[in-house]
Amino acid sequence: MRKLSKTSLLLAVALALGHGAALALDLNKPEDSYQAMLRVVGDLSGKPVYKDWDATIFAQLPGEKARPILRTIGFNAGRLIKQPDGSYHWVTREVSFYVDLKTGQILDHWANPFNGKTVKVVQVANDPVSNKFPLIEPGKPNPFAAFSRFEVRGDVAWMRWDVPLKYPNELKPDLYPEESHGDTYIASEHFHFFVNTADAQSDAATTTPTHYSWFRTGPWLPWMRMGSAPGTLLYSGNGRKYDSFEALPEQLREYTRKHYPKFMDAPTSFYQPNETSWSYYRKLREAEAAAAKPTGK
Repeated sequence: MRKLSKTSLLLAVALALGHGAALALDLNKPEDSYQAMLRVVGDLSGKPVYKDWDATIFAQLPGEKARPILRTIGFNAGRLIKQPDGSYHWVTREVSFYVDLKTGQILDHWANPFNGKTVKVVQVANDPVSNKFPLIEPGKPNPFAAFSRFEVRGDVAWMRWDVPLKYPNELKPDLYPEESHGDTYIASEHFHFFVNTADAQSDAATTTPTHYSWFRTGPWLPWMRMGSAPGTLLYSGNGRKYDSFEALPEQLREYTRKHYPKFMDAPTSFYQPNETSWSYYRKLREAEAAAAKPTGK
Protein backbone atom coordinates (compact mmCIF):
# COMPACT_ATOMS: atom_id res chain seq x y z
CA MET A 1 0.00 0.00 0.00
CA ARG A 2 1.33 3.43 -0.92
CA LYS A 3 2.18 5.61 2.06
CA LEU A 4 0.19 8.87 2.02
CA SER A 5 1.84 12.18 2.84
CA LYS A 6 0.55 14.36 5.66
CA THR A 7 -1.06 16.74 3.15
CA SER A 8 -2.72 13.83 1.33
CA LEU A 9 -4.23 12.62 4.62
CA LEU A 10 -5.54 16.11 5.39
CA LEU A 11 -7.16 16.30 1.97
CA ALA A 12 -8.68 12.83 2.36
CA VAL A 13 -10.21 13.80 5.69
CA ALA A 14 -11.59 17.02 4.22
CA LEU A 15 -13.17 15.11 1.35
CA ALA A 16 -14.73 12.64 3.77
CA LEU A 17 -16.27 15.52 5.71
CA GLY A 18 -17.70 17.07 2.58
CA HIS A 19 -15.33 20.06 2.48
CA GLY A 20 -13.14 18.92 -0.42
CA ALA A 21 -14.36 21.61 -2.80
CA ALA A 22 -13.13 24.32 -0.45
CA LEU A 23 -9.68 22.77 -0.19
CA ALA A 24 -8.93 21.48 -3.70
CA LEU A 25 -7.03 23.43 -6.34
CA ASP A 26 -8.02 22.77 -9.96
CA LEU A 27 -4.71 22.36 -11.78
CA ASN A 28 -6.46 23.07 -15.08
CA LYS A 29 -7.27 26.62 -13.94
CA PRO A 30 -4.37 29.07 -14.47
CA GLU A 31 -4.87 30.86 -11.15
CA ASP A 32 -5.05 27.56 -9.23
CA SER A 33 -2.05 26.00 -10.96
CA TYR A 34 -0.12 29.20 -10.21
CA GLN A 35 -0.95 28.83 -6.51
CA ALA A 36 0.14 25.18 -6.69
CA MET A 37 3.42 26.25 -8.30
CA LEU A 38 4.13 28.71 -5.47
CA ARG A 39 3.64 25.92 -2.94
CA VAL A 40 6.07 23.70 -4.84
CA VAL A 41 8.66 26.48 -5.09
CA GLY A 42 8.46 27.75 -1.52
CA ASP A 43 6.23 28.12 1.54
CA LEU A 44 3.37 30.63 1.51
CA SER A 45 3.79 31.12 5.26
CA GLY A 46 7.12 32.88 4.72
CA LYS A 47 9.21 30.12 6.28
CA PRO A 48 12.48 29.36 4.46
CA VAL A 49 12.80 26.27 2.29
CA TYR A 50 15.95 24.53 1.12
CA LYS A 51 16.34 22.76 -2.23
CA ASP A 52 19.49 20.71 -2.64
CA TRP A 53 21.11 19.10 -5.68
CA ASP A 54 23.69 16.48 -6.50
CA ALA A 55 24.81 16.53 -10.13
CA THR A 56 27.50 14.99 -12.30
CA ILE A 57 29.27 17.41 -14.65
CA PHE A 58 30.19 16.05 -18.07
CA ALA A 59 32.58 17.63 -20.57
CA GLN A 60 31.39 17.46 -24.17
CA LEU A 61 34.19 18.08 -26.70
CA PRO A 62 33.42 18.30 -30.43
CA GLY A 63 33.29 14.86 -31.99
CA GLU A 64 33.82 13.05 -28.67
CA LYS A 65 31.63 11.18 -26.24
CA ALA A 66 30.70 13.20 -23.13
CA ARG A 67 32.88 12.26 -20.16
CA PRO A 68 32.22 12.85 -16.44
CA ILE A 69 34.79 15.15 -14.84
CA LEU A 70 33.27 16.43 -11.56
CA ARG A 71 30.30 16.40 -9.23
CA THR A 72 28.63 19.45 -7.78
CA ILE A 73 26.54 19.48 -4.61
CA GLY A 74 24.70 22.49 -3.29
CA PHE A 75 21.45 24.07 -2.21
CA ASN A 76 19.27 27.11 -2.56
CA ALA A 77 17.82 28.79 0.54
CA GLY A 78 14.62 30.62 -0.42
CA ARG A 79 11.74 32.50 1.13
CA LEU A 80 8.39 33.69 -0.26
CA ILE A 81 7.45 37.13 1.09
CA LYS A 82 3.84 38.13 0.51
CA GLN A 83 3.26 41.72 -0.62
CA PRO A 84 0.28 43.98 0.23
CA ASP A 85 -1.21 43.46 -3.26
CA GLY A 86 -1.14 39.67 -2.89
CA SER A 87 1.97 39.11 -5.03
CA TYR A 88 5.13 37.45 -3.72
CA HIS A 89 8.81 38.22 -3.65
CA TRP A 90 10.94 35.08 -3.99
CA VAL A 91 14.21 35.87 -2.23
CA THR A 92 17.02 33.32 -2.29
CA ARG A 93 20.76 32.70 -2.12
CA GLU A 94 22.64 29.56 -3.12
CA VAL A 95 25.93 27.72 -2.82
CA SER A 96 27.34 24.84 -4.83
CA PHE A 97 30.59 22.97 -4.20
CA TYR A 98 32.71 20.97 -6.65
CA VAL A 99 33.42 17.38 -5.64
CA ASP A 100 35.99 14.81 -6.75
CA LEU A 101 34.29 11.93 -8.55
CA LYS A 102 36.43 9.25 -6.89
CA THR A 103 36.93 10.48 -3.33
CA GLY A 104 33.67 12.37 -2.81
CA GLN A 105 35.63 15.22 -1.21
CA ILE A 106 34.96 18.89 -1.89
CA LEU A 107 37.87 20.23 -3.92
CA ASP A 108 40.16 23.21 -3.32
CA HIS A 109 42.20 22.55 -6.48
CA TRP A 110 41.55 20.54 -9.63
CA ALA A 111 43.90 18.94 -12.14
CA ASN A 112 42.38 19.98 -15.47
CA PRO A 113 42.80 17.01 -17.85
CA PHE A 114 42.28 19.18 -20.93
CA ASN A 115 45.07 21.74 -20.50
CA GLY A 116 47.31 20.08 -17.91
CA LYS A 117 46.93 22.92 -15.40
CA THR A 118 46.20 22.51 -11.71
CA VAL A 119 43.73 25.28 -11.00
CA LYS A 120 42.17 26.77 -7.88
CA VAL A 121 38.50 25.83 -7.59
CA VAL A 122 36.05 28.69 -7.07
CA GLN A 123 32.87 27.45 -5.40
CA VAL A 124 29.47 28.94 -6.23
CA ALA A 125 28.24 31.52 -3.70
CA ASN A 126 25.48 33.54 -5.34
CA ASP A 127 23.62 36.14 -3.27
CA PRO A 128 20.97 37.04 -4.24
CA VAL A 129 19.17 34.85 -6.78
CA SER A 130 15.72 36.37 -6.50
CA ASN A 131 12.56 37.03 -8.49
CA LYS A 132 9.07 38.46 -8.22
CA PHE A 133 5.87 36.46 -8.62
CA PRO A 134 3.00 38.81 -9.54
CA LEU A 135 -0.60 38.43 -8.38
CA ILE A 136 -2.47 36.37 -10.97
CA GLU A 137 -6.16 37.18 -11.19
CA PRO A 138 -8.83 35.10 -12.98
CA GLY A 139 -9.05 36.08 -16.64
CA LYS A 140 -5.80 38.07 -16.54
CA PRO A 141 -2.64 37.06 -18.47
CA ASN A 142 -0.19 34.93 -16.51
CA PRO A 143 3.44 35.72 -17.40
CA PHE A 144 4.48 32.54 -15.58
CA ALA A 145 2.04 30.26 -17.42
CA ALA A 146 4.85 28.16 -18.90
CA PHE A 147 6.25 27.55 -15.39
CA SER A 148 2.96 26.71 -13.64
CA ARG A 149 1.62 24.09 -16.03
CA PHE A 150 1.12 20.70 -14.36
CA GLU A 151 0.90 17.30 -16.01
CA VAL A 152 -1.08 14.76 -13.98
CA ARG A 153 -0.67 10.99 -14.30
CA GLY A 154 -2.63 9.26 -11.56
CA ASP A 155 -1.08 9.93 -8.17
CA VAL A 156 1.95 11.78 -9.61
CA ALA A 157 1.97 15.33 -10.99
CA TRP A 158 4.87 17.32 -12.37
CA MET A 159 5.75 20.67 -13.86
CA ARG A 160 8.65 21.52 -16.16
CA TRP A 161 10.81 24.62 -16.25
CA ASP A 162 12.95 25.28 -19.33
CA VAL A 163 15.16 28.34 -18.97
CA PRO A 164 17.32 29.27 -22.01
CA LEU A 165 19.89 31.96 -21.19
CA LYS A 166 21.75 34.46 -23.35
CA TYR A 167 23.27 37.76 -22.20
CA PRO A 168 26.56 39.70 -22.26
CA ASN A 169 29.41 37.84 -20.59
CA GLU A 170 30.62 39.38 -17.32
CA LEU A 171 34.15 38.24 -18.24
CA LYS A 172 35.32 39.99 -21.40
CA PRO A 173 37.89 38.05 -23.48
CA ASP A 174 40.31 40.98 -23.70
CA LEU A 175 40.43 41.33 -19.89
CA TYR A 176 40.16 37.64 -18.99
CA PRO A 177 41.65 35.65 -21.89
CA GLU A 178 42.08 32.46 -19.86
CA GLU A 179 38.69 32.59 -18.16
CA SER A 180 36.39 33.92 -20.88
CA HIS A 181 34.76 31.82 -23.57
CA GLY A 182 33.55 34.88 -25.51
CA ASP A 183 31.54 38.10 -25.37
CA THR A 184 28.19 36.35 -24.89
CA TYR A 185 27.12 33.95 -22.16
CA ILE A 186 24.89 31.17 -23.53
CA ALA A 187 23.51 28.38 -21.35
CA SER A 188 20.24 26.68 -20.39
CA GLU A 189 18.70 25.14 -17.29
CA HIS A 190 15.94 22.51 -17.22
CA PHE A 191 13.90 21.27 -14.23
CA HIS A 192 11.18 18.66 -13.70
CA PHE A 193 9.39 18.97 -10.33
CA PHE A 194 7.56 15.82 -9.18
CA VAL A 195 4.86 15.91 -6.49
CA ASN A 196 2.05 13.79 -5.13
CA THR A 197 -1.09 14.77 -7.07
CA ALA A 198 -3.16 15.13 -3.90
CA ASP A 199 -0.48 17.42 -2.44
CA ALA A 200 -0.47 19.59 -5.57
CA GLN A 201 -4.28 19.89 -5.48
CA SER A 202 -4.46 20.68 -1.78
CA ASP A 203 -5.14 24.18 -0.53
CA ALA A 204 -4.79 23.04 3.09
CA ALA A 205 -0.98 23.29 3.34
CA THR A 206 1.27 26.26 2.64
CA THR A 207 4.04 24.19 1.04
CA THR A 208 4.23 21.04 -1.10
CA PRO A 209 6.85 18.28 -0.75
CA THR A 210 8.75 17.87 -4.01
CA HIS A 211 11.58 16.02 -5.70
CA TYR A 212 13.09 17.28 -8.93
CA SER A 213 15.55 16.56 -11.71
CA TRP A 214 17.95 19.18 -13.03
CA PHE A 215 19.82 19.38 -16.32
CA ARG A 216 22.08 22.24 -17.39
CA THR A 217 24.21 23.13 -20.40
CA GLY A 218 26.88 25.81 -20.19
CA PRO A 219 30.39 26.93 -21.08
CA TRP A 220 33.63 26.03 -19.36
CA LEU A 221 33.78 27.43 -15.82
CA PRO A 222 36.08 30.48 -15.57
CA TRP A 223 38.37 28.91 -12.98
CA MET A 224 39.06 25.98 -15.34
CA ARG A 225 41.21 28.37 -17.41
CA MET A 226 39.96 26.96 -20.74
CA GLY A 227 39.51 30.31 -22.48
CA SER A 228 37.75 29.96 -25.83
CA ALA A 229 38.60 26.25 -26.26
CA PRO A 230 35.68 24.44 -27.94
CA GLY A 231 33.51 22.37 -25.64
CA THR A 232 30.43 22.40 -23.40
CA LEU A 233 29.65 21.35 -19.86
CA LEU A 234 26.57 19.21 -19.21
CA TYR A 235 25.09 18.88 -15.72
CA SER A 236 22.80 15.97 -14.82
CA GLY A 237 21.37 15.89 -11.31
CA ASN A 238 18.46 15.74 -8.93
CA GLY A 239 17.34 17.09 -5.59
CA ARG A 240 14.48 17.64 -3.17
CA LYS A 241 12.99 20.31 -0.92
CA TYR A 242 13.61 20.47 2.85
CA ASP A 243 12.01 22.60 5.55
CA SER A 244 15.22 23.38 7.46
CA PHE A 245 18.96 23.78 6.99
CA GLU A 246 19.59 20.94 9.46
CA ALA A 247 17.68 18.51 7.21
CA LEU A 248 20.21 18.95 4.38
CA PRO A 249 22.88 16.26 3.79
CA GLU A 250 25.67 16.41 6.37
CA GLN A 251 28.52 17.23 3.96
CA LEU A 252 26.60 20.24 2.64
CA ARG A 253 25.77 21.47 6.12
CA GLU A 254 29.25 21.21 7.53
CA TYR A 255 31.06 22.83 4.60
CA THR A 256 28.52 25.65 4.47
CA ARG A 257 28.64 26.21 8.22
CA LYS A 258 32.44 26.48 8.09
CA HIS A 259 32.95 28.51 4.91
CA TYR A 260 29.64 30.22 3.97
CA PRO A 261 27.57 30.64 7.18
CA LYS A 262 25.43 33.42 5.71
CA PHE A 263 23.90 30.87 3.34
CA MET A 264 22.45 28.83 6.21
CA ASP A 265 19.36 31.06 6.05
CA ALA A 266 17.34 32.63 3.25
CA PRO A 267 17.25 36.41 2.74
CA THR A 268 14.53 38.35 4.53
CA SER A 269 14.02 41.07 1.92
CA PHE A 270 14.18 41.56 -1.85
CA TYR A 271 17.34 43.04 -3.33
CA GLN A 272 19.15 42.84 -6.67
CA PRO A 273 21.05 42.64 -9.00
CA ASN A 274 21.20 38.87 -8.95
CA GLU A 275 24.58 37.23 -8.63
CA THR A 276 25.87 34.58 -11.04
CA SER A 277 28.97 32.40 -10.97
CA TRP A 278 30.50 34.67 -13.61
CA SER A 279 29.78 37.98 -11.83
CA TYR A 280 30.95 36.45 -8.53
CA TYR A 281 34.20 35.31 -10.18
CA ARG A 282 34.76 38.76 -11.69
CA LYS A 283 34.35 40.39 -8.27
CA LEU A 284 36.85 37.97 -6.74
CA ARG A 285 39.40 38.74 -9.45
CA GLU A 286 38.88 42.49 -9.08
CA ALA A 287 39.33 42.22 -5.31
CA GLU A 288 42.55 40.23 -5.81
CA ALA A 289 43.86 42.84 -8.25
CA ALA A 290 43.03 45.68 -5.86
CA ALA A 291 44.74 43.90 -2.97
CA ALA A 292 47.86 43.34 -5.06
CA LYS A 293 48.33 47.02 -5.92
CA PRO A 294 51.12 48.69 -3.99
CA THR A 295 50.00 51.38 -1.58
CA GLY A 296 51.86 54.68 -1.59
CA LYS A 297 52.26 57.21 1.16
